[in-house]
Amino acid sequence: MPWIHLHDQVALVDFLLRHPSASGPYNACSPHPVRNAEFTRCLAQTLHRPAPLPLPAAVLRVGFGEMSGLLLGGQHVLPERLQTEGFEFCFAELSVALADLLVGNNAER
Repeated sequence: MPWIHLHDQVALVDFLLRHPSASGPYNACSPHPVRNAEFTRCLAQTLHRPAPLPLPAAVLRVGFGEMSGLLLGGQHVLPERLQTEGFEFCFAELSVALADLLVGNNAER
């Protein structure tokens, strides 16, 4: 699943505004997407809490019906155009991004 740190999202918008040659759609996501299970594990580690057991897909389908596709599906999205334009991420790795956002390590940038 695609994800992005808030700092990188703001920096990305600023970067695109400062580069008039950059036009059209850009993927606002980290260059390292993760599966939901990895995101959950990394979040649990960052918060020093146990990771919950995954729900079987059948349970999600019964509970959420057609909306379960949003939870069970995914997208493999990469920011190729951004990187080609020269944008550099400060938080490309999920563990670093979560630690910065959740543990309070956000230093002045």
